[in-house]
Amino acid sequence: MVDPIKEQEKLKQMYTDVFSSESGKKVLQDLEKRCNYHWTSYVAGDAYATTFEEGKRASILHIHQMIIKET
Repeated sequence: MVDPIKEQEKLKQMYTDVFSSESGKKVLQDLEKRCNYHWTSYVAGDAYATTFEEGKRASILHIHQMIIKET
């Protein structure tokens, strides 16, 4: 039987491996810029555009959550 906790830890390690390489770090920086990591995703007067931008932001937040070292 597959242990979902162990599988999640393996997946987190894969994310870490990918984004800790020199190429991965550059890709991560690019994604941070494209996905509103460092600023708000709010688009004044346009709820649909805000929702779209927030979806992009959720992706980069997920990546960061996966590569965080837990203590």
